[in-house]
Amino acid sequence: MTFVLDELELCMFCSGSLYGSSTRIPGWIRGLSLLKLFGRRGRPCYSCENLFEDKIDQILSKALSMLKDYEFSTIKAGVVVPPIVIERLDRIRSRYGLSDAESVKLTVSRHLDEILSSRIGVVVDEEDPDVTVIFDFNRADVSIQVKPVYIYGRYRKLERGISQSRWICPQCNGVGCEKCNWTGYKYPSVEKMVGDILKKAFLASEYHIHASGREDIDVRMLGPGRPFVMELVDPKKRKADLSQLEKIINEENMGKIEVIGLRYSNRQEIVLLKEARSRKVYRMRVEVNNLSETEVKMLEERLSNCVISQRTPTRVLRRRADIERRRKVFKFNIIKYDINSFEAIVECEGGLYIKELVSGDNGRTRPSISSLLGRESTCKELDVIDILGDEYG
Repeated sequence: MTFVLDELELCMFCSGSLYGSSTRIPGWIRGLSLLKLFGRRGRPCYSCENLFEDKIDQILSKALSMLKDYEFSTIKAGVVVPPIVIERLDRIRSRYGLSDAESVKLTVSRHLDEILSSRIGVVVDEEDPDVTVIFDFNRADVSIQVKPVYIYGRYRKLERGISQSRWICPQCNGVGCEKCNWTGYKYPSVEKMVGDILKKAFLASEYHIHASGREDIDVRMLGPGRPFVMELVDPKKRKADLSQLEKIINEENMGKIEVIGLRYSNRQEIVLLKEARSRKVYRMRVEVNNLSETEVKMLEERLSNCVISQRTPTRVLRRRADIERRRKVFKFNIIKYDINSFEAIVECEGGLYIKELVSGDNGRTRPSISSLLGRESTCKELDVIDILGDEYG
C-alpha cells in the first residue's frame, strides 16, 4: 500500500477503498488517516479526479432538501460511480496485488450513511430501509426510492356490480366519457374506494390491491370478508390512524363495501396471501325447470365430497391459460327449493369456478349440476359467505 501512495495521488475515498475490507474501520476513515500520514501533493486523485470530494457536498445538500418532504425512520445511501473510476481502481488493485480491497461505491455510501444518519437522526438499515437515497456522481444528481407502505385488512362487498380492482373504461381508455359516467372506469371497485382514501392519508403517488383470490363483479363478498393488502407507492407519510381511516372508508362507502381490521403489513404477507389455499363457502341461487325432491337429494349426495374436473371457463379464456384443474366440493347442501329453483350452500376448495359448476360450461366442468340433472341450470345469484382456513386477521 505504501507504494501506491508513493506513486499515485489518491483521495480519501479511493485510497480508503484499497486499504482492505477485512478491518472494521470504515474505508473513508482509513483513507483520511492515510492522507494525513502520507500527505497530498496537490494533484487531482488519479482514480476519480477529485470527483467525490468536489461533488459530495453539493449532492448531499440536494438530498437533505428533498428528504424534508418524507416521513421515515430508516435510511440507506446508494452510489452511482462513473465506470472509468471503477476501471482505474481495478487496475491499481491488480498492479499492487490488493486482494482484500473493497468497492469504492461501498466506501462512499458508508460515508454518506453516517452523514445522513447524524444530520437527520434516523437509523441506517442495510437490508430494508424506508428510504434509499441514490447519489449519482455521473450526473451530480440525487434520487430517492421510497419503500411502499403496506396495509392489511379484510373487505366485505355488500353490493353487486363492484369489481375488486380498477377496470379502465375500454371506450375512453381511462380519460372519461359518457359510457363510464366520466369516471374513466368501467365499474366502481374495492381498490379505488379503499385506495383513494389511503393514498390521500399517506400522500402516496399510487396504490395497488393484492388479495387472497377474487370474486366476480356480480358476486357479493360477505361474512368476515376477503383478506387483502393495499400497497401504497412512494408515500411521503408512513404513519396514520388506521382505525380512523377504516371509519372514513366505511362511512364514505356505506352499503357498498366495508373494510375490517386495518393494520400495517409487509411484502412477505402479499406472498402468503397469494399462496393461501383456503376453503371457500358460497351461497347460490340456481334456476332449473321441474326440480323434484328426488333430484334435490341426488345433487346433495353426488356433489358432497366430490372432486370436480374443470377446464378454464370459456368466459375467462382470453386472459387465463387453458388448463384443467381438479378441485374438491366438501359439502353441498340445498337449504330451500321449489319446482323451478333452489338455494344451496357450497363449501369447496379455493379456485373452483362455481358458476361453471352449475352450468357445466359445455362439458368443460365435470360433473356439474346441469350434467347431473340432464338439463340446463343457471346460477342467478352468488355470494361468498366465508373463507375458511386462512391464517390472517
